[in-house]
Amino acid sequence: MSIFRLSNDIFTLGLNAQEIAVYAYLCSLFPIAATLQGCIVVSVKQRTIALNCGMKSPVTVSRTIDRLREKGLVEHLERSTKANGRRGTYSYAVTVQQTDKGYFTVDRRVFGMLSPRQMHVYLFLCKSFSTVLHDCWNSYNDISAQIGMKRESVVQIIGELVDAGLIVRMQRRSCENRRVYVDNHYSIVRFEVGRIRVKMPKMRRTAKTVSSVIMLYPADICISIRGSP
Repeated sequence: MSIFRLSNDIFTLGLNAQEIAVYAYLCSLFPIAATLQGCIVVSVKQRTIALNCGMKSPVTVSRTIDRLREKGLVEHLERSTKANGRRGTYSYAVTVQQTDKGYFTVDRRVFGMLSPRQMHVYLFLCKSFSTVLHDCWNSYNDISAQIGMKRESVVQIIGELVDAGLIVRMQRRSCENRRVYVDNHYSIVRFEVGRIRVKMPKMRRTAKTVSSVIMLYPADICISIRGSP
């Protein structure tokens, strides 16, 4: 199953874009990981992490993991040795953030498509969706303040996510004047194999081919972002 959960608390841990991208990727491996002393143990090459987190080299990954270790989120385990004497894959014990007080879901197939800064904004948009209101009212300034990124960068990255086909922008008309458009709405695009399904009523049907069998469809998630607070 490609969908995994992330705790809302990850945005309170003081993680920068690279740290949250690596931590989220390690969390995405939990369904196939083994448990050890209350932590989740994952074995993955640093080069693989770099490719999936939009980083240029394993050296950057190593430095990022060192910072996560200082924050008590990731611990290096002893690296295995192969029969030919070569060093094996890195293993990490990842501290699990509890999801009982709030979580959001992410499709792990998004990894490898985004830079760390794009991933940071994308994850925050996923987290901000209200299952009660079916909407989100975070302004650009609010997103900027909560993830520690400049407002101009947030505006630019949201545009990049739209261009990448990972979110769909829909304009909203003013209640006072139906001729005037105000806040933008954003629908998170989900992955589906072999078919397209649109759950939201009155939503424009959109699809984008990723491969011969994998396509994208707008999910029942609508995110609204004001241009100013």
